[in-house]
Amino acid sequence: METTLKVKLISHTMNPELVIATAGKLCYSPSNIDDLMEKQTEESIEKFVNMITSIGHGSVLEHTSFTFGIEGVSRSLTHQLVRHRIASYSQQSQRYVKEVQFEYVIPQDIKNNPILVESYKNHMEDTQRLYDEIVDKLMYDYIYEEDKYGKIIDIQLKKCNIDKNKFESWKKENKDNEKFVELLRESYKKLYSALEKKAIENARYIFPNACETKIICTMNLRSLINFCHHRCCRRAQEEIFNLAWTMLKEVEKVSPLLAKSLGASCQFGPCPEGAMCCMMPFEKKR
Repeated sequence: METTLKVKLISHTMNPELVIATAGKLCYSPSNIDDLMEKQTEESIEKFVNMITSIGHGSVLEHTSFTFGIEGVSRSLTHQLVRHRIASYSQQSQRYVKEVQFEYVIPQDIKNNPILVESYKNHMEDTQRLYDEIVDKLMYDYIYEEDKYGKIIDIQLKKCNIDKNKFESWKKENKDNEKFVELLRESYKKLYSALEKKAIENARYIFPNACETKIICTMNLRSLINFCHHRCCRRAQEEIFNLAWTMLKEVEKVSPLLAKSLGASCQFGPCPEGAMCCMMPFEKKR
């Protein structure tokens, strides 16, 4: 089924503007840190932060960070997102999490065509069916095709502390049962879980880039500025463009001052894209 973008700012540095202003002033002041913090006012902080961001003194911006919970995005997007290397990521694993009914992203251009969108959805449903089929068949093969899969079942029987003779009898009784996988789960839950994990790490290869994923991302402000300069740009791919602007709005909720430093490159200077410029610049921020 189709999914939708969801972004939540789940954590950020306390008093981020104060931290940046204190770090910046420390570089040029003989005062101790306590004195510097006590002397700060809202007006002086705003003035200093604006000055720091305008001249590109980026190192002090690294002292404040933002952590985003991101859902309803495709793996196509996260392949792009993790290219922003100065950040921390934790992504939902297809190796450990079974896709019972995977959700997916539909690009707007495909949505605009009724015929294409119907074929697209059918393909996703077919993919889920094949995934389920592969998982069940591999679990069956791990038990009954030992000559092809080595000693997988023997190892798991030992790990799960299962009597081999008893299990061999169970195998014979259920070899041709259509509900084999369901019976395995009921009779040998721990073994079922181990074999399912082995099967889904192979079955996941058939999933498309459109498959929905969830990721937690932490960026310091310097990295976030760089990310937005690239991904708030109109030339960015649609999905990550929407993500970048949504992240910007989340920061704006907790720090309108710092959010002023976020946006597309064209909002802070000339477009860096050269001949590939979109020719539709956003309104300047400064």
